[in-house]
Amino acid sequence: MARVKTQKTHIYAVVNKEAVRFSCYSGFGFGQDSFGKIEATCMDSDTKDYERGLRDPGEGSIAIQLDDENASHLKLIQLADSGEKVEWYVGSSHAETPPEYDTATDTIDLPGDRIWWTFEGYLNPVAPDDLAQDSLVTYSFTLVRTSGVTTIFRDPTPVTP
Repeated sequence: MARVKTQKTHIYAVVNKEAVRFSCYSGFGFGQDSFGKIEATCMDSDTKDYERGLRDPGEGSIAIQLDDENASHLKLIQLADSGEKVEWYVGSSHAETPPEYDTATDTIDLPGDRIWWTFEGYLNPVAPDDLAQDSLVTYSFTLVRTSGVTTIFRDPTPVTP
Protein backbone atom coordinates (compact mmCIF):
# COMPACT_ATOMS: atom_id res chain seq x y z
CA MET A 1 0.00 0.00 0.00
CA ALA A 2 1.53 3.29 -1.09
CA ARG A 3 1.26 6.29 1.19
CA VAL A 4 2.24 9.89 0.54
CA LYS A 5 4.71 11.23 3.07
CA THR A 6 4.67 14.83 4.17
CA GLN A 7 8.46 15.00 4.43
CA LYS A 8 9.87 16.74 1.32
CA THR A 9 6.59 18.53 0.57
CA HIS A 10 7.34 21.91 -1.04
CA ILE A 11 5.34 25.14 -0.80
CA TYR A 12 5.34 27.77 -3.54
CA ALA A 13 3.48 31.00 -4.21
CA VAL A 14 3.41 33.25 -7.25
CA VAL A 15 4.82 36.58 -6.07
CA ASN A 16 5.59 39.34 -8.59
CA LYS A 17 5.26 36.90 -11.50
CA GLU A 18 7.74 34.46 -10.00
CA ALA A 19 7.22 31.02 -8.42
CA VAL A 20 8.79 31.49 -4.99
CA ARG A 21 9.62 28.41 -2.91
CA PHE A 22 9.26 28.76 0.85
CA SER A 23 11.88 26.56 2.49
CA CYS A 24 12.50 25.27 5.98
CA TYR A 25 8.99 25.73 7.33
CA SER A 26 8.05 23.80 10.47
CA GLY A 27 4.33 23.37 9.90
CA PHE A 28 1.61 23.92 7.32
CA GLY A 29 -2.17 23.66 7.46
CA PHE A 30 -4.72 24.09 4.68
CA GLY A 31 -7.64 24.82 7.02
CA GLN A 32 -11.09 23.35 6.45
CA ASP A 33 -13.93 24.95 4.50
CA SER A 34 -17.43 25.35 5.81
CA PHE A 35 -20.64 26.02 3.92
CA GLY A 36 -23.66 28.10 4.71
CA LYS A 37 -27.00 26.36 5.26
CA ILE A 38 -30.04 27.54 3.36
CA GLU A 39 -33.21 26.33 4.99
CA ALA A 40 -35.56 24.64 2.52
CA THR A 41 -38.03 23.03 4.93
CA CYS A 42 -41.63 22.55 3.87
CA MET A 43 -44.21 23.65 6.42
CA ASP A 44 -45.73 20.15 6.57
CA SER A 45 -42.35 18.43 7.15
CA ASP A 46 -41.32 16.77 10.43
CA THR A 47 -37.63 17.41 9.79
CA LYS A 48 -35.73 20.48 8.69
CA ASP A 49 -34.23 20.35 5.21
CA TYR A 50 -31.25 22.38 3.99
CA GLU A 51 -29.51 23.20 0.74
CA ARG A 52 -25.79 23.80 0.76
CA GLY A 53 -24.98 27.51 0.68
CA LEU A 54 -21.86 29.49 -0.14
CA ARG A 55 -18.36 28.19 0.59
CA ASP A 56 -16.49 29.88 3.42
CA PRO A 57 -12.84 29.01 2.73
CA GLY A 58 -10.91 27.89 5.78
CA GLU A 59 -8.01 29.52 7.51
CA GLY A 60 -4.79 27.56 7.42
CA SER A 61 -1.35 28.31 8.73
CA ILE A 62 2.33 28.25 7.96
CA ALA A 63 4.96 28.23 10.70
CA ILE A 64 8.68 28.92 10.59
CA GLN A 65 11.57 28.93 13.00
CA LEU A 66 13.05 32.24 11.89
CA ASP A 67 16.33 32.12 9.99
CA ASP A 68 17.14 35.68 8.91
CA GLU A 69 19.63 34.29 6.37
CA ASN A 70 16.82 32.37 4.63
CA ALA A 71 15.40 34.70 1.96
CA SER A 72 12.10 32.79 1.87
CA HIS A 73 11.50 33.48 5.58
CA LEU A 74 11.97 37.20 4.96
CA LYS A 75 9.68 36.95 1.90
CA LEU A 76 6.95 35.36 4.08
CA ILE A 77 7.13 38.26 6.53
CA GLN A 78 7.03 40.79 3.66
CA LEU A 79 4.12 38.97 2.01
CA ALA A 80 2.18 38.98 5.28
CA ASP A 81 2.85 42.68 5.84
CA SER A 82 1.64 43.49 2.30
CA GLY A 83 -1.62 41.52 2.61
CA GLU A 84 -1.23 40.58 -1.06
CA LYS A 85 -3.52 37.80 -2.28
CA VAL A 86 -1.46 35.19 -4.16
CA GLU A 87 -1.82 31.77 -5.76
CA TRP A 88 -0.35 28.99 -3.60
CA TYR A 89 0.98 25.64 -4.85
CA VAL A 90 1.84 22.77 -2.52
CA GLY A 91 3.76 19.92 -4.18
CA SER A 92 3.80 16.40 -2.76
CA SER A 93 6.91 14.44 -1.80
CA HIS A 94 6.79 12.26 -4.93
CA ALA A 95 9.35 14.48 -6.68
CA GLU A 96 11.21 17.75 -6.30
CA THR A 97 10.48 19.28 -9.70
CA PRO A 98 9.50 22.93 -9.18
CA PRO A 99 6.69 24.70 -11.00
CA GLU A 100 7.64 27.23 -13.66
CA TYR A 101 5.92 30.57 -14.12
CA ASP A 102 5.55 31.74 -17.73
CA THR A 103 5.62 35.54 -17.73
CA ALA A 104 4.55 35.69 -21.39
CA THR A 105 1.21 33.99 -20.68
CA ASP A 106 0.92 34.71 -16.92
CA THR A 107 0.40 31.01 -16.24
CA ILE A 108 2.14 28.41 -14.14
CA ASP A 109 3.26 24.99 -15.35
CA LEU A 110 2.88 22.32 -12.67
CA PRO A 111 5.05 19.25 -13.30
CA GLY A 112 3.05 16.02 -13.55
CA ASP A 113 5.43 13.99 -11.39
CA ARG A 114 3.85 15.00 -8.08
CA ILE A 115 0.46 15.80 -6.58
CA TRP A 116 -0.35 19.51 -6.38
CA TRP A 117 -2.79 21.31 -4.11
CA THR A 118 -3.60 24.83 -5.27
CA PHE A 119 -5.60 27.71 -3.83
CA GLU A 120 -5.65 31.47 -3.53
CA GLY A 121 -5.09 33.33 -0.28
CA TYR A 122 -3.13 35.82 1.78
CA LEU A 123 -1.17 35.85 5.02
CA ASN A 124 -2.12 37.94 8.02
CA PRO A 125 0.76 39.96 9.48
CA VAL A 126 2.00 38.63 12.83
CA ALA A 127 4.58 39.31 15.50
CA PRO A 128 6.88 36.50 16.57
CA ASP A 129 5.34 33.87 18.83
CA ASP A 130 6.05 34.09 22.55
CA LEU A 131 9.73 34.07 23.41
CA ALA A 132 10.84 31.50 25.95
CA GLN A 133 14.06 30.28 27.46
CA ASP A 134 15.90 27.58 25.50
CA SER A 135 13.85 27.97 22.29
CA LEU A 136 13.95 29.45 18.81
CA VAL A 137 12.14 32.53 17.51
CA THR A 138 9.07 31.25 15.66
CA TYR A 139 6.34 32.80 13.56
CA SER A 140 2.90 31.25 13.04
CA PHE A 141 1.20 32.96 10.11
CA THR A 142 -2.54 32.67 9.58
CA LEU A 143 -3.13 31.75 5.94
CA VAL A 144 -6.54 33.08 4.91
CA ARG A 145 -7.76 31.14 1.90
CA THR A 146 -10.03 32.97 -0.51
CA SER A 147 -10.80 29.88 -2.58
CA GLY A 148 -11.26 26.17 -2.14
CA VAL A 149 -8.30 23.79 -2.44
CA THR A 150 -7.98 22.07 -5.81
CA THR A 151 -6.14 18.73 -6.00
CA ILE A 152 -4.23 17.91 -9.19
CA PHE A 153 -3.09 14.29 -9.14
CA ARG A 154 0.21 13.23 -10.63
CA ASP A 155 0.28 11.71 -14.06
CA PRO A 156 -0.04 8.84 -14.48
CA THR A 157 -1.78 8.05 -11.23
CA PRO A 158 -1.55 4.32 -10.55
CA VAL A 159 -4.92 2.75 -9.78
CA THR A 160 -5.16 -0.29 -7.56
CA PRO A 161 -8.23 -2.52 -7.69
